[in-house]
Amino acid sequence: MRQLLATDLDGTILGRDQIFHPNDISVLNQLGKSKVVRVIATGRNLHSALQVIPADFPIDYLVFSSGAGLYDWNRKQILSAFHLGYERAKELVGIFRKYGVEHTLHLPIPENHRFLYSVEQHKHPDFLRYIQLHGSNAVPMNGNVIDQRYTQTLAFIPDMDLFEKISGLLTDVKSVRATSPIDGKSIWMECFHPRVSKANGIRQVCELTNTHSSQVTVVGNDYNDLDMLKAFEKAFVVQNAPEELRLTHPQLKGVKEAPLADWYHRIAFPGN
Repeated sequence: MRQLLATDLDGTILGRDQIFHPNDISVLNQLGKSKVVRVIATGRNLHSALQVIPADFPIDYLVFSSGAGLYDWNRKQILSAFHLGYERAKELVGIFRKYGVEHTLHLPIPENHRFLYSVEQHKHPDFLRYIQLHGSNAVPMNGNVIDQRYTQTLAFIPDMDLFEKISGLLTDVKSVRATSPIDGKSIWMECFHPRVSKANGIRQVCELTNTHSSQVTVVGNDYNDLDMLKAFEKAFVVQNAPEELRLTHPQLKGVKEAPLADWYHRIAFPGN
């Protein structure tokens, strides 16, 4: 029966130095020879993912924007895209404005690396860093929300109490908690079409490749990996994951220590 390996990107197999461990690459190559389906499931948009993943990287599919899009890596083709839509986006902006939360609105796939951003007076430090980092693709949001489909919103939440309060107000959207990859601690709330998740993106790949869910292994490192970690029985986290995740999932070596190679040699194919 065909097998599938799906791994998160940042903090799982790609460190802050933007370097992949050669042993992980070697394992991915070996899996390809064994006809194992190889998937990266990332919160990055397609534009951002393509900036850090080499064109010849040994994978078969890319689940991007936390499952909002699916990309055939070999054919270099977007296979599916789910958009938040205008009405949902407008409702979310109203909630964020009510609570004084800085936020962004991202354009439709494949242009969702481009976005509008709020212009509130009090700025979350990580929001300022985000705008500084992606400023060339950013336009200030002045006045009413422009009528577009939008892929997602991104909100910069100061604490978990407010995160839970806002989450309780959301209807007909998928909200995802993520840890900021910029400072490694700030709380992000990403909101998508209700069908969006890394787990659903992986399920799409299963359908395309005739792979049963029991043959899926997933590897993650953060809260935005929770849906896929819960969806599949063979679920692992790396040692640099938050303690909450390490207490509930078996661990692999950390991002800088070739976690995929650890899984391959210690768990999947012992003795190799």
